[in-house]
Amino acid sequence: MTGPAASDRALAAPRCPICMSPDVASPQIHRDRRRGLPGDWSFWECANCTLFFQYPMPTLVELQDYYAGYTGVVGSSDGLSIGSRYDMLRRLYHRISGDVDPRDFIPVTPGLRILDYGCGAAPYLHYFRSRGALVHGAEIEPSVVRSHRASGLDVALIENPETIPFPDGAFDIVYLMQVIEHVPAPHHLLREVRRILQPSGEVYLAMPNARSIWRRRFGADWVVGWFAPFHLFVFSLRSIRALAAANGFAVVRWWSSTPESWFRLNLHARLHPENNLLGDAATTWLDTWPPRVLLGAALRLRELFARERDCLVVRLRKC
Repeated sequence: MTGPAASDRALAAPRCPICMSPDVASPQIHRDRRRGLPGDWSFWECANCTLFFQYPMPTLVELQDYYAGYTGVVGSSDGLSIGSRYDMLRRLYHRISGDVDPRDFIPVTPGLRILDYGCGAAPYLHYFRSRGALVHGAEIEPSVVRSHRASGLDVALIENPETIPFPDGAFDIVYLMQVIEHVPAPHHLLREVRRILQPSGEVYLAMPNARSIWRRRFGADWVVGWFAPFHLFVFSLRSIRALAAANGFAVVRWWSSTPESWFRLNLHARLHPENNLLGDAATTWLDTWPPRVLLGAALRLRELFARERDCLVVRLRKC
C-alpha cells in the first residue's frame, strides 16, 4: 500500500533513481510517525548504491498537499544568538549534543559568497553575514521568505523546484542542511548547484544516513530517517558518491554524527509505537535535562568506535 493518491498507480519494479540499477529489494512500508498523515509509503533499497527511495514517488500535487501547513511563518531576529557570538562555546556544546551546524565546519572569509539553499528558519545567515560573507538564502515557502526579507536577510523565493534562482557562477559555497532528501529530482538539483558555483566551488550536504548503526537498531522506529512521506530518499555515502560523480562533483570529506535530539525522537517512537504525532508530542521525562545529559554521554561513548552515525555530512567539490 502507498500514499492515498499514489495507491492508484501501478507498482512495477523500479530502477534506482540515483545509479539506475534494476537490482532493488522488495519495499519496506512506513507510515508518518511525526505528523500523522494517513496512508503508507513504500521505500525500496538499491543493492548497488545502498539508497532507500520512495516508489511510487509522490506527485508534485501530493507533495504540496503533504506540506500544506507544515511550515509556519518564521520570524527572524536582527541579533546574533549566543551560539553565533561564542564560537568555542557553541562547538563544545555540539561535540556533546552531536548537533550538525554549518557554522562549525564551513570556513568563512570576508567576501566569500555563500548560499543556504532551503534555509527554512535561516538560523545561520546572520552569523555568516557578521563574519563578512556575502550570504544569501533560498526558500520555497513565500511567508517564510517575506519574514526574512523584512528582517533584512537576502532570501530568494524558490518558485520552480527545477531551477535555483541565481545566475551562473554566483557562489563559492552552497550548503543544504537536511534538504536533499526532500527533493524529488536530486540529479537535476545537483546540476543546478554546479551551475551556480564558481570553478572549484564546494557543496556541503547534511542528511539522514542510510548506513547508520541506529537504522539497524531501531528498524521501523528510526523515524528521523524514514519520516515518510516527507523524506523521498535516504542516502548513504555510496549513493552520494554516485550522485556526485554523475553531476561533476568529487567527495572531498565526509563524517557522521548522531544528534542527541534525534536519538530521543527514535526512543519516543520505540516506547510509544501507536503515537503518530511524535513531532507535536508533549514533553516527557525523557526530554528533561538530567536524562538528556546521561543519554547524551551514553550515546557519545557508544559511538566512539562507530563510523556510520545518524546524520551524514558530505563535502563535495566541483570538478
